Amino acid sequence: MTRTKRTAVTFLIDSLEVGGAEKHTLQLFNALDPARFNTSLAYLKRKEEMLPLVPPDRASQVWCAEFGRGWDFHGLRRLSKWLGSRDPQLLVCINTYPLFYGHLARWLAGLRSPIVEIFHSTKLHPREDRKMRLVYRHFFNQSDLVIYVCEAQRVLWKSRGLDRNGGICIHNGIDTEYFNDHYSQEEKAGRRAQYGFTTNDFVVGICAELRPEKQHGELLAAIARLKRDGISAKCLIIGDGPCREEVEGKILEFGLQSDAAITGFQEDVRPCVAACTCLAIVSSSETFSLAALEAMAMGKPIVMSDIGGASEQIVNGYNGYLYSPGDVSGLANALKAITDVEVCERLGAQARQRVRQRYSSTPMLKKYENLFTEICLRNGGPVSQMN
Repeated sequence: MTRTKRTAVTFLIDSLEVGGAEKHTLQLFNALDPARFNTSLAYLKRKEEMLPLVPPDRASQVWCAEFGRGWDFHGLRRLSKWLGSRDPQLLVCINTYPLFYGHLARWLAGLRSPIVEIFHSTKLHPREDRKMRLVYRHFFNQSDLVIYVCEAQRVLWKSRGLDRNGGICIHNGIDTEYFNDHYSQEEKAGRRAQYGFTTNDFVVGICAELRPEKQHGELLAAIARLKRDGISAKCLIIGDGPCREEVEGKILEFGLQSDAAITGFQEDVRPCVAACTCLAIVSSSETFSLAALEAMAMGKPIVMSDIGGASEQIVNGYNGYLYSPGDVSGLANALKAITDVEVCERLGAQARQRVRQRYSSTPMLKKYENLFTEICLRNGGPVSQMN
């Protein structure tokens, strides 16, 4: 007789607001093999724009701890009580704040679950960097394993003495069949027309929440330079966020009222990405961009600031171009190179090939599944097995 025991894995994240770490966490929560894993997810703060990505039949496995601002000890008590009721065999924390509370809640609940940290950051705000040096570092070093999402990030934090065990790297991955440009020319033209663009325009997309570190203003400055050079360049800003008013001000400042559009939050970004000629990632802080991988899978060349793991995603001149962060002239020149139709098509085809070969979600999920099973075995807990 065959009997399967499933490994209980709980994910702990700050919130479900729009972001790469949140999307990656939901990807793991939704897609780990249900025959092997019983997954649950707790988020600390009620910011939940991405909650609709949880399938209805999994909603009962998702819970909010209702944390407030700063150190929330009432929230900690709620979290420890909930964790105690779940009694997970593995607790997976995402980034610094949840890692801190994950360790404390596990202790309060009297649990011995191993803790794995998945870390998505490279450059921290000065205040968060101080917390890292004074508080969070201890909890990183007390975790059973730290997982980084690109090799450059792992090397950086190792050099800063964060993780005494060195950690491992598992690159982010995406569903390359889901992110596939199956849209007709008529559908793309219709989407462009919705934002006042024509089929002949050179449309540069940027798919990122409107936050300061995403540097939308630098891309708009580069678009203005292209227009001064006689290029019919447009900018499609896919997303929304706290800096929308500032971005709208930059559009006015550069005289791009007819040449730039903000889509607002899109639950499905694919139709907008498909309508673009290429995608730009111009952030001043980025680790391993899921937006870049998604656009690559849809056959779009990428122009990307050379930070974090960008050079692990983009081979300069092969599937896109890298430029120095903050160099608007370098950004404009890279975009100008893609206005050549043959170059654009070649880079786009090679972008899709590269992401399919290296950054598909299937091998990424298999790595996480095997790793989680190995950690639970090592700690003597029951894991998915055949009896």
